[in-house]
Amino acid sequence: MTPVTPVNPAASVTHAARPGTAGGGIETLLARRTGWGRSDAVSRILAAAGAPGVLSMAGGIPAPDSFPVARLAEATERLFAGSAVPALQYAPTDGIAPMREVIAARATATGAPATPDRVMVTAGSQQGLDLVAQTLIDEGDEVALDDPSYLGAVQVFRRAGARLLPVPGDADGMRTDVLEQRLAAGARPKLVYVVPHFHNPTGAVLSEERRRHLAALAERYGFLVVEDDPYGDLAFEGRRLPSTDVHSDRVVRLMSLSKTVCPGLRVAGLVAPTGLIGELIAAKQCGDLQTNTLGQYLLVDLLGDPEFLPAHLAGLRTLYGGRARDMEALLRERLPWLDFERPRGGLFFWCRLTDARVGSEALYEHALAQGVAIVPGKPFCIEEDGSRVLRLSFASLDDAQRQEGVARLATAWEKALADGS
Repeated sequence: MTPVTPVNPAASVTHAARPGTAGGGIETLLARRTGWGRSDAVSRILAAAGAPGVLSMAGGIPAPDSFPVARLAEATERLFAGSAVPALQYAPTDGIAPMREVIAARATATGAPATPDRVMVTAGSQQGLDLVAQTLIDEGDEVALDDPSYLGAVQVFRRAGARLLPVPGDADGMRTDVLEQRLAAGARPKLVYVVPHFHNPTGAVLSEERRRHLAALAERYGFLVVEDDPYGDLAFEGRRLPSTDVHSDRVVRLMSLSKTVCPGLRVAGLVAPTGLIGELIAAKQCGDLQTNTLGQYLLVDLLGDPEFLPAHLAGLRTLYGGRARDMEALLRERLPWLDFERPRGGLFFWCRLTDARVGSEALYEHALAQGVAIVPGKPFCIEEDGSRVLRLSFASLDDAQRQEGVARLATAWEKALADGS
């Protein structure tokens, strides 16, 4: 299978004249990479989610009633009742020391021992992913990842100029046996990107055996594993598997807090090997100098409380597990033309259309016309056919909204059938 090459800049950006040429427009000044990762998929999802009257089953947007509002208000009051000046001032690029300590402790609890000197605080885990790509990827380098994969990662790696090496997966995550075959055949990725728990979009969980195998391949072939893990704490049943870093130190961990606390603070953690963390910090300094200081102080208050996180996560698992079960019952009753596996955690259903008369793009258009947003499968897919798959989120809608959303989706299906006949 031939790896996908970067998007051809000439196909996306017109270079009728080079800089300094008479008559050249602004587009002639753009860097070549501006066209490589361009996609409107993410902005389209967020715009649909915020449109008036639209019920969104699109983005991975956490439930508003999951936010620890009262606890954050208490933390804010304590902070401003004391000395708030440090929280309102510039902070170190790698993050304030207490926040790095909190992230290191959380990383240690869910994987190999981590120390604060290997931690950087980022403006969301998406920034961490972008910094890793900026720091490590030269144009033409290979990056291996699941197919389908998180579309935000696909954009980041393409914009960095990477050649994407898609690897198929199943319910146990990336097929590391297929990855090994491609490595043996000569593939040499610098990075292998995985979402180990409740993969976005498929919901897969990378098995313990495959984590060990992936770590062994990293040691043998010299690549880095990039673990993007926003959903690991949202397992409805069973235990969370430890990070791949228990088997190898060639692992970068992206530790989001958006799904477990709230996304608006834009504070996340990154844990990297000793030889890499300094370069990542230097890259961040060039971009935004530092991450939201006030948000760091507030999160230190929450996450530094040993009683807060266990109780909060238990509440999230109950909330999302219940919504997933309710959504499953609705989908099976009202939308028999959808096939899917029961989610084990996370925020999504990954669905396949069983009736060949309607594709996911057509259903998306009709659904939006009915006031419900979904995500068609193509933006997630690299070489896989995404025309008959779609992703639905159950997280942010309450019971009445879920019922109404599924009813609108049923109507959209009927109209798509009629339109295609």
